[in-house]
Amino acid sequence: MKLHLMTTLFATHGNHNPHNYYDTNRPGNDRNPSNGYSYASTSSSSSSLRDTDKAFSDYGSTPVEIDQIKLAKKNKWRRKDLDGQTLVDDTLKELEGDDVFQETLKDMERKGLKQMSLEERKVRRRALDALGVPSFGDFVKDKGGDVVRKTTEVLQLNIGLYCNQACGHCHVESSPKRTEVMSVEVATKCLEILKQSPEVTTLDITGGAPELNENFRLIVRLAREMRPDLDIIDRCNLTVLHEPGQEDLVQFLKDNRVHVIASLPCYSEENVNQQRGGGVFERSISALLMLNEAGYGEDGTGLQLDLVYNPLGAFLPPEQGKLEVAYKERLDEDFGIDFNSLYTMTNMPVKVSILRSILINIHLAYLCAFYYGS
Repeated sequence: MKLHLMTTLFATHGNHNPHNYYDTNRPGNDRNPSNGYSYASTSSSSSSLRDTDKAFSDYGSTPVEIDQIKLAKKNKWRRKDLDGQTLVDDTLKELEGDDVFQETLKDMERKGLKQMSLEERKVRRRALDALGVPSFGDFVKDKGGDVVRKTTEVLQLNIGLYCNQACGHCHVESSPKRTEVMSVEVATKCLEILKQSPEVTTLDITGGAPELNENFRLIVRLAREMRPDLDIIDRCNLTVLHEPGQEDLVQFLKDNRVHVIASLPCYSEENVNQQRGGGVFERSISALLMLNEAGYGEDGTGLQLDLVYNPLGAFLPPEQGKLEVAYKERLDEDFGIDFNSLYTMTNMPVKVSILRSILINIHLAYLCAFYYGS
């Protein structure tokens, strides 16, 4: 029965049978004696069948080794419907119900960032003193070491605190509420410094969401023209790739061979959204697939894609090498995502409310006590 159905399909599509089991154009072959099916043998019908062949672009090119044919896998996580859709409105709505953020915002308006930083350092020092953890200078002296400045190899630019997200672990409290951005005058001065510093091999651009600064592309383009061998890093939150006006951002990054280091604090939706905001996970996965489509994370392309893991609570990150293996297995198996390397780190916010500062510094103090004690 299967053979009969196959023969019928071949005939219907213009004798697609690669082995010519039955020639429908041969005189007298109006009926296939092997299966009983009738075939049209007039010249007009044959012409119609040949015209049908042209509608199938792969006609005559399908290999015999059909087990080697790879079907394209449609990835439901590549959300093209999110392209050009901003996350800012959702972020602002969540911030309205975030008591800690609202308190921080009031402190910033009342005291200013400089005063908040001073208060935060005092709280941190008291927390460390309570656990017997020395200052950095005392620690170095105690170990008989010395602090010596080496050659500067990395120029890191924070070009703005504006961001479409408001992550709980952000060390500079970036959000859509922040308006501080690097001006074109300062950006130009930074490029002049880069030009005069041949020992600098890496330009590390961060924020906020650095891509949302109107000078981001200017900095990248001029730096690449100036230094073809420079490692230009974009500290990317991934969701920015879906923001309005950023539809061509992936192509821009690719054209300028920008090294993308992206935040993905976990490979589970619940944990990511808890730390970074609702809807961030699906946008992040979709963005990673966009980068993969452009060749990022693929061996031999020279397009580096690295991920960063941040702990969700008061604990140290797992061992980096082992966690990288787990990330690669889960992201490939669950989403079809490839990347090059994983980095683990623990962020410590530097501009926070006093309440949050106390909690963070208790966390920091325990981490320092653990390290110092070891």
